Amino acid sequence: MQLEAFRITNFRSVIDSGWISLSPDGVTVLVGQNESGKTSVLQALHCALARRPITPDDKRIDAENPVVLLRGSVVWEYVKSHLEEYDETEILGLKEFVNSSNGSIDLKCEWIAKAGAIALTEFRCSVANRDEFESHIEAYRIAHQNSSERKDESASTSSPADQASAPTRELLDADSAGWALYEPLPVSIFFDADSGLLPNSVDIDAKGRPAGTGANAAINFLTIADIELPKLVAGDERYRQNVLNKANQRVSDDFSSFWSQLIGDTSRLTLKCDFKHYNSANSEKVGKEYLEFWICDGNTQLYPKQRSLGVRWFVSFYLQLRATEKTSASRLFLLDEPGANLHAKAQGDVLRLIDRLKSDIPIVYSTHSPEMIEFEKLFRVRAVQRNGEKEDSPTIVIDAHQLGAASTDTLSPVLSAMGTDMSKQTVIKKNRNVLLEEISGFYYLKAFWKINASKEIVHFIPSTGVNKLPMLANMFLGWGLDFLVAVDDDKQGREVFAQLKKDLFGDSDEIARTRLLKIPGCTSIEEALSKADFKRLVLRNEDAAYEGGNAEYMKAAHLSKPVTAYGFWLEVESGNITKKDFAPESLEKIGQIVTSLSDLLKARPT
Repeated sequence: MQLEAFRITNFRSVIDSGWISLSPDGVTVLVGQNESGKTSVLQALHCALARRPITPDDKRIDAENPVVLLRGSVVWEYVKSHLEEYDETEILGLKEFVNSSNGSIDLKCEWIAKAGAIALTEFRCSVANRDEFESHIEAYRIAHQNSSERKDESASTSSPADQASAPTRELLDADSAGWALYEPLPVSIFFDADSGLLPNSVDIDAKGRPAGTGANAAINFLTIADIELPKLVAGDERYRQNVLNKANQRVSDDFSSFWSQLIGDTSRLTLKCDFKHYNSANSEKVGKEYLEFWICDGNTQLYPKQRSLGVRWFVSFYLQLRATEKTSASRLFLLDEPGANLHAKAQGDVLRLIDRLKSDIPIVYSTHSPEMIEFEKLFRVRAVQRNGEKEDSPTIVIDAHQLGAASTDTLSPVLSAMGTDMSKQTVIKKNRNVLLEEISGFYYLKAFWKINASKEIVHFIPSTGVNKLPMLANMFLGWGLDFLVAVDDDKQGREVFAQLKKDLFGDSDEIARTRLLKIPGCTSIEEALSKADFKRLVLRNEDAAYEGGNAEYMKAAHLSKPVTAYGFWLEVESGNITKKDFAPESLEKIGQIVTSLSDLLKARPT
């Protein structure tokens, strides 16, 4: 199975998460405030995919045992090898059941306490809709048996002795089918800084393997360095040095392609592994082999523990992720607040590493940092928040398509990322700048420009509110930059329009007509679309019921204007929404808006 979504019930702060889909590009991001439940979501998924026991602290008080449902598409070449003990009829019955659900199936992961145990240690997996599945299999079994009997009666080719010697295969039920479908799922790796950090040194056991604290990180280093430790132990000093020199260079070069930070003006970090023997200073281990690790810059060579926690974390994370990439087994990487101890630029390095390896290793991570969110990829984001004001309010998870329903606090890293990206991308031009009330108008107008196929050159500049427009206009005027101002045709918009006309253009109607625009027919930019189009194309909820305008509904429903507008623009930009998707009344208003602005722009210098 290829994992597509999961659902958590009765785990820590989560009563019922609803279905949480994984991002189709391999990177899923959980955003939310502290104590919102992001770690609970990650830990529950980890328990399900790594068959870890559930502790008493994981179970909600006075609730049923935790359950994690896993939904995935079935890849038969992977599943069939786990069904060898079953008759072909049983396998075909399972395949038909899966096909009836469009090639996907839901599995139920649950935990049972063994006699006398406190923790829920016994892991079980089965087909989620047990009764429906077993009824289907039984019906398929009977139908096939009747068909076979009719064929045997007409052919009469097999003797009673042949029939008696036919091997009896296992019968497929919800439990056995569940295990067969569960086995090909990726095993989760929860990157734990406590066990995953690169150590200063690690012992080598009698079988030639790293042993003790930090062994996992040491194994990761050896894996990506292509070092076979038993051969290294058996070789002479010259052989070891040659192998380690080449390996250290190979790992350092690769690491440098991900870590862009400089130590001082010019020095880049390099990684080094040495092979050592304990001397007489350690009487208990004298003569025994061990590995020693260094993180170097220039001529400075320091143990990992002598480096900052952020650097040590990134090195260890890099080793884990790259080593996982090199193994053939299917893995899912889970990260709780990656890069929390890193500078903003280094967090960008973490994201670059994730993006580069996502096609081989699906990754789910939580974050508070805008540097860990690519706002043009909001389809990755799932918002995690408490459903209420109380501390014990249950956790809910909001899908990417409904992000606008999340609270402003929950979305703060997303909104910050959008603002940060705007500051990076928006280059203020000499001419043809159009100042807008806010960032949501920026996305709607970009979308309208594309829908209307306008060729007029324009540079939209969003303000942070209609009342900030006079200050922004004054700045442009002082800098000698050409600009227009577009406001909504509502009370605040008309007030700012009048203020700009008076303060900047001497209350001249003639000048104001060439520089100021009240967006025609729109008390807010959302009103450019008909209700039906707004529900279908922007809200993606045709069942939304409201009497007032589109903007009024968004305010009453506590929907984020910037995130909703961005989602709409992204669909237009990608070609998923085109001109033919709009009703005539929406297209008429869009055309009026674009034409009104275009007419003003035509009189401006290019």
